[in-house]
Formats: sequence, C-alpha cells, structure tokens
Amino acid sequence: MLLYSGAGLRQPVEEVVRLFQSETGIKVRIDFAGSGRLMARYLASGKGDVFLPGSHYYVNKLKDKGELTWSRQVVLHVPVVGFPLSGKVKISSFTDLTKPGLKVGLGDPKAMALGRTAEDILTASGLREGVLKNTVVRAATVKQLVLYLLKGNVDAAIVARADVVQKKDKLGMIEIDPSWYKPEIVTAAILKASKQKKKAKKLAVFISSPEAVKVFNRYGFLPVK
Repeated sequence: MLLYSGAGLRQPVEEVVRLFQSETGIKVRIDFAGSGRLMARYLASGKGDVFLPGSHYYVNKLKDKGELTWSRQVVLHVPVVGFPLSGKVKISSFTDLTKPGLKVGLGDPKAMALGRTAEDILTASGLREGVLKNTVVRAATVKQLVLYLLKGNVDAAIVARADVVQKKDKLGMIEIDPSWYKPEIVTAAILKASKQKKKAKKLAVFISSPEAVKVFNRYGFLPVK
C-alpha cells in the first residue's frame, strides 16, 4: 500500500506506520516530499492509497477534482521563526527578520504547505518587502529549511514548530502572531485510485486515531481544537 506523506511529517509518520504495520500486518510504502509535489505525482501516476499532506489545502484541491473518497483532520502544523542557537545574530521578534544583512530562508509556496503560510504571514505582518530583501533561499521542503538553519546557511527561517521541537538542542524559536495566518491542518485522506480501499481506510483511520495523534504531539504537532 502506498502512502503519500508531506516531508515535514517524516518522523512521526514513520513511527505511526511502524505501529500500524505491527498491529495489522499490512505493509505500507511511504513516499515523502513537499505536499504540492506529492499531489502532482499522484495526479500524474494515478497510483496511491492514502494522502497525508501538511495542509488541508491540498486535500481540498484533490476533493474538488473528485479524487478523494474520505478524509479526516489529524493535527495542526503551526509555523514559527526558527534560528540556530549557535548563531551570531540575535533573533527576538519577527521584525528582526528585516535587519540589514540577515539571511532568511522561506518555503516555496508552489511546493510546500508552509511556503503558502509564510506568504500570508509576510502580507499580514506588513513586513513583506523587508523580509524578502533578506531572503536568500526558497526551499521545496521544511526539512531543507531546517538543514540550512543547522548548517548556518541562514540566520532565520519560517519553519514548523514541530521541526524546532525535534531539534531543540540546536534550534530556538519565536512564536508568530496567530492573527497573521491560519494554521495548516494535517489531514489524512483516501485516494479514489486506491485498489485496496478497505486497507486504505484502516490506515487513514489509524493515522487520525488518538494513539497516533499522541505520537504527533510528542514530535511538536498541536492537537486540532
């Protein structure tokens, strides 16, 4: 069975799938990539069973195309400003992203859920021009942005709260005004093309179960209110 999963969900998804496989004996192959790329890959191939993007935006896109048979919300994917704890530049507020000479990393809005969220944040903050002046890279996945932070290629980046929590010994974060964005909702969905719909339903239901949500919470994802 094939599961398409957003790259930013890798650690909890691998753990949840291991639990699912041990409980059911059903084998699952996982394809990790940016949510936009996963959607394009599925539409091009017509193959797959369960879709787990980092945002309900992509679920709605496939729903509009008649490509889904079932979906359920799992957890929230909340953005923060991440920065390396060993960095030479002090980051204490979102406004700091406009400091002259600061190197900022953002997600590609065409490739990943958090890239679109970052666009909303830049607009709502009124600091778009200043932040974009300092933006030196646009990444296709959150994991790439985190890698740039860890290597010191950028001084700050808009990443997922979960990614900073998972690297809290090396990364710090500042919260972003929640009125500037709508949290992305990680959503599990069954693909119309699935030839194993009963097994796909078992997997999708398991991913959104309280047992699985606890795993996601441990990796820094917040519960859906």
